Amino acid sequence: MQSEQIPNKPSIMIYSYPHPGCENKLRELQAGMEEEGVPYALLTAENNNVVVLAYQGAQVSPLGVGVGIGPAGMCIHYHKLPENQPLFVLEGEGTARAWRRFGYNAARLVKGLPFKENTKEETAVAADQMSQLYASVREIVLKVLQESAQGHGGVNTWSKTP
Repeated sequence: MQSEQIPNKPSIMIYSYPHPGCENKLRELQAGMEEEGVPYALLTAENNNVVVLAYQGAQVSPLGVGVGIGPAGMCIHYHKLPENQPLFVLEGEGTARAWRRFGYNAARLVKGLPFKENTKEETAVAADQMSQLYASVREIVLKVLQESAQGHGGVNTWSKTP
């Protein structure tokens, strides 16, 4: 699972699967934890499932908090939660701001402080992405309906004949 020894001192356990861009994610994550004043330990993982990595980190962390980092995202887990119910999951690449917020939130979990939420800018970007997705799906559905009405879509399943 890991290539280093698990430390005995109280720390958040970060399990990181090596991949391109990992160093940038780690730098921001660690900066968030350092700004909150909570120590961490870094271990290299052979698995790239961030939920599994975070859960395993939480189970061995003296503070009960684990973070998993992989090419497809990032995850924060707490040792008292079921394995398949992590606290936070970042799917996809993410941004430097999101990675740092993960560091803040992992540390704030240890300290018992409220979590930092997405910024208005990040929320607006997510809303814009959903609007684009909705528009794309709408175009596809309209095209399929139009082709079906013209007889190009195969059997028309919407009209009922007696």
